[in-house]
This record gives sequence, structure tokens and C-alpha cells, in this order.
Amino acid sequence: MYQLPKQPLAGQFTFLPIDDVYFGSGAVESLGPALEANGVERAVLITGNTLALKTNLVDKVCAAAGGRIAGVFHETQMHVHSESVLRAAEYARSIGADGVVSFGGGTANDTGKAVVLALAENIVDRSGFQAARTKFEYPATIEVPPVKGDALPLIAVSTTLSGGECTHFIGITDEVRDVKDLYIDKKLTAKAIILDPDLTLETPEWLWLSTGMRSVDHCIEAMCSLNSHPYTDALAAHALGMLNRYLRECKADPEDLVARTNAHVAAWMSVSGLANVQLGLSHGIGHQLGARNNVPHGVTSCVMMGAVMDWNQDHVGDKQVWIAEIMGVDTSTMSDAEARAAGREAIVQLVKDLDQPYRLRDVGVERSDFGVLANDALQDMIVATNPRPVASVDDVVEVLEMAY
Repeated sequence: MYQLPKQPLAGQFTFLPIDDVYFGSGAVESLGPALEANGVERAVLITGNTLALKTNLVDKVCAAAGGRIAGVFHETQMHVHSESVLRAAEYARSIGADGVVSFGGGTANDTGKAVVLALAENIVDRSGFQAARTKFEYPATIEVPPVKGDALPLIAVSTTLSGGECTHFIGITDEVRDVKDLYIDKKLTAKAIILDPDLTLETPEWLWLSTGMRSVDHCIEAMCSLNSHPYTDALAAHALGMLNRYLRECKADPEDLVARTNAHVAAWMSVSGLANVQLGLSHGIGHQLGARNNVPHGVTSCVMMGAVMDWNQDHVGDKQVWIAEIMGVDTSTMSDAEARAAGREAIVQLVKDLDQPYRLRDVGVERSDFGVLANDALQDMIVATNPRPVASVDDVVEVLEMAY
């Protein structure tokens, strides 16, 4: 049975400058008032081709904005390639945008944040992003350039469960290096977030459920973090229990708006406070699987979580026992080793129950990719904070083999 640890506590806890979160059916009607509260008259709406061209939801969002959307950019690109951001930023300049609304999943949200960055720093080419990116040299040399310019207000309207709308960082893919770079600054945080289940009914099931597993990954890596904190532990643990229930209910009844709202709130909870908690290898490898192999972010968590949990099992204490108990496993008659194994198995079983891929071989990744993926991952500072120390490319390749 999991026992709460007694640990020394001292330090600082940082909260992000999110003013409001609106949630539940009809929450999109709060968009106009949120834009008004932030002084936005001519927002650029950042979204994707599917939402813009194959649904009427962009019209619904624009109507809710009350005339404060000056133009729509819908040519976002999965994994947020820098060239797509430059086009979006130039469009925002051309219409005199004084605010940004992102509408969609992680791609739209990160593109929206990236446009805020590009406008604040007057980035007009790839070299501008290279100057602004977080630079990391394994194992501990890090440089995070601050955003010096004024940031436009960002309102994020989410249609998936990745939770990226609640963070202050961006992943942008450098097409030349095929690497996803990280950009971090509190100025990139959304001023308001809208979680309206009505807007998610057009989200493909695989995308809704796989991004839900991305939030499960947030929970697990936060709870098992080297610097886990009681505040984030509480949010992550409760979010994990909610996701275990409500993702299954969404799968059983895709039109259950109550389940969708609860899953959305759980996704928000899963990333709350993560400005203070370091994640690990599942996220670090996942970033590069997206950039190099075009694996969707939610799917990267589906295929990597089980292997990373296996690899970390002797370095996270009895946190995996806690995970088993949250997932509804009765561990009372199990040994510690059996209970930890049950936690790992429960996560993989959830992936399977949601009909999501759980092995790298099922998402088009080949063993020939492992060396370069591992090398790229070592340039991600998240890998350096994995609970089990990652000492070399060979360590990352070992995990990739386990996930294959």
C-alpha cells in the first residue's frame, strides 16, 4: 500500500498568469467578454484546416467573439513547423492583430503561442527562432532566453485533451534539423482558457482519446518526478483517477458531454503547477518522435509510457503502487514488486482499452530510427530530469527497444 512520504519542503512555487478558465457546455460564449476584458479589438484566430474547412465551428467561435476576430489563419501544421508559424505571424501583422485566439488542439495552441512569441520578438525568419530557443547541453547546461518584447493577449479555446493551452512553453519544429525546440516564458501563457465540450464533438475519437493519454502521461511523470510537490501530486493523482474513468466513458458514449467536460478539466489539472515540476523520458522522447517521425503527441505517450515506467521502476520508490491504487487495482494482497507491476500494467491496459497503439512498431517507427532519435532526445532538458539517470544514447535506445 502506498504511504505518503515525509519529505523536507522549502523553496518557491510559481503560478502562471492565467486569469480565467471557462468550462462546460456553452463556455465559448465567454470568448467575447474575455477578449473585451483584455482590450482586444482585432484578434487573429489560429486554427487548423479541418476545423476551418470541414466544420462550422470556426463560425461559431467567431460569432461568440462578438466581432473581435479580424481574420482567421487556418494553415497550421502538426508539430508546429517554424515556417508555418512565420506565415501565421505575417498574417497577424497584415491584419493589425492586437490579440490571438487559438482554436483547436495542441497544434493550434502552440502555433498561437508561437505567434505571440514571433510578434513580441519581431521574428521574421528561422534564425529568429534559433536565437530565442532554449539551449541545452547534456547533462545540465541550460540557457533560456527571455521574451523581451510585449506579448499580445492570448485566449485558448481547446478541442483536445493535451493540456498545452495551460502551459507557458512551446514546442516548435526546426525543419532543417528535424528537432523540436523548446521556448519558455510566462509571457506566452494564455490569459483565458475555454473548455467547451460542445466544440469537441467534431474531434476525431482517436485524437480525443490519445491526447487524453497525453494528460495521463503528465500525471504519471509529475507524480514520479525528481522534484514532485504535494500541490502538483494532489492535482495529478486526482486527474489520473478522473481520466481513468472519463476517458472510458467518452469511449463508450462519444456524445456524453458530462464525461467530456470532466475529461477536459482533468487535462487542465494534469498540467497545473508543472512550471515547478520536472518531467522525464516519456515526454523527452515523445517530442522527438513528433519532430522526426511525425507521430502525433498523444500517440507518443501511448507508445512510450509503459516502457519508460518499466525502465524507471527501481527509481521512483512506491509511486507506481500509488498509480495502481488510483487506477482501481486492489494491491492489499500483493507484494511491493507485484503492486508496482500492477500500476504499470494498468496504464498499458488503459491504452489498449481505448484502442490506441501501444508499441512503436505500430506507429511507423523503425529500429533504424533509434540512434538519431536518442541523440535528439539527449538535447531535450526533460530527459536530463528523468527519475532514472540517462547517461548515454545507449540508455535511450534501450528504452526505445522496450517500446518497440
